[in-house]
Amino acid sequence: MLKKRYFTIVVALLFLTLATTQVQATPNPQNERKTAPTYTIFATREGLVGKQTANGHIIQERDNFVALPSWRALSPYKSNKFQVRLTYKGRTTIVPVWDVGPWNTNDDYWSTDRESYRDLPLGTPMAQAAYLEGYNDGLDEFGRKIQAPNGIDIADGTFWDSLGMRKNDWVQVTFLWLGDDPGPGTAIEAAPPSPRVPEKTPEPSQDGNGDELSRPPSRQSPTPKPVRTPTPTAEPTPETIPSLDTGAIVVDNSDEGYSASQSDWQTSRCGLKGSHNWTTSKKEKAQGGNRASWQTKLTTSGTYEVRAYIPRCGQIGPTKEAHYTITHDAGTTNVTVDQEAMLGTWASLGVYRFGDRLNPMVELSDIAGDDGRSVRFDALAWLPRKDSTPPEARIQKIKRQNSGYMVTWGGKDDMSGITTYDLQVRQLPRGSWRNWMLTTSLTEAWFGPDEGKQFAFRARARDWAGNEQPWRGEDADMDTTQVDQQE
Repeated sequence: MLKKRYFTIVVALLFLTLATTQVQATPNPQNERKTAPTYTIFATREGLVGKQTANGHIIQERDNFVALPSWRALSPYKSNKFQVRLTYKGRTTIVPVWDVGPWNTNDDYWSTDRESYRDLPLGTPMAQAAYLEGYNDGLDEFGRKIQAPNGIDIADGTFWDSLGMRKNDWVQVTFLWLGDDPGPGTAIEAAPPSPRVPEKTPEPSQDGNGDELSRPPSRQSPTPKPVRTPTPTAEPTPETIPSLDTGAIVVDNSDEGYSASQSDWQTSRCGLKGSHNWTTSKKEKAQGGNRASWQTKLTTSGTYEVRAYIPRCGQIGPTKEAHYTITHDAGTTNVTVDQEAMLGTWASLGVYRFGDRLNPMVELSDIAGDDGRSVRFDALAWLPRKDSTPPEARIQKIKRQNSGYMVTWGGKDDMSGITTYDLQVRQLPRGSWRNWMLTTSLTEAWFGPDEGKQFAFRARARDWAGNEQPWRGEDADMDTTQVDQQE
């Protein structure tokens, strides 16, 4: 009886052992760790040496870290809690996330539980969609115009030394806190799910002529791609152009008021009315030859802001120093515009008075501050502005000269500009104010001889819109007791 019971116990133990072994040999899918996802993202160099990152790190020369546009993936100070593997042209490295940016701070585009912009495909930065497709009207979360499709910033040491990058470019980014490191050279591009369809399709915007402009393509494609292959200088079609104020007068490069020299011009398929002209920039005047002008006819005289539209696309990058010349009532004004920084916007060239000249003109040539970049010629706009604020002028300097004084004055105006000045003088200590010069365009004149007496001066101005600055009570701007008596 005892032997039979012992045999039964042995058999039971053996069965239990075999069953346990079988369970351990069967993998549990819930305990498997997936490979970290990889997306191809446009990267820019962070720079900013000496500045502080979002986690308190002071940026050093040749530093090694990245910035991502979400606080959710920021590593604490000096920690590697969140890291990415970067792969570029055969080189690869792992670095921590120590800063927040570029552009946005709540765009965790790598997350399946994305904080914002959930209608975008997984792995597509909001800045990329805004820049290349006009998403969110091309603006970041702060309302700034996005100037590049970058979804990651790379510190200098990683950018130059580890990856060997010499320009901003597309890189593979593997988000290591989301899975296992695939290792060097084995990252596999993640396939995103279909994007969520927006609840409402945006209404078409309008240009300065009231014509409807096409919106970017719908995001309802069932097989969206995680990576946009165009580079920042590629041709996005169509382009969403910001609308202008009511009453704007617009002259496009395809309109009758546009005139260009018969020289070497190129055309790109974006801009107002679908195209613009461009030519390469020249630093030396002797090498230049391409010039164009925009003219229009104003029905009423008044104050106008002049703006130039800078198209987003082009075969080569735009100039940083395009030189516009504006002809107005006070003469001509030269304005330099960084076309690269103003892509996709109406760049302001200033506010001017147009009365005597009801056919104002703006000129632009290929002479710029750099060589071999594109100077883009598209549309000019004149926008009516109401100038109701008087200018502010005052005496700026009094200098002893010979037997009298050289007096200098000037001022500023918020819109139409100063046209003339009035100057008054009084003898100290209790003399009355008397006119010295009226409605003068001068800003400097000699007063004397002083005959050993002291004098006080004051100035006022009027602008091209007719606004006149009032005198500041009985106060003087400056007097001769404040002057260095050196001859």
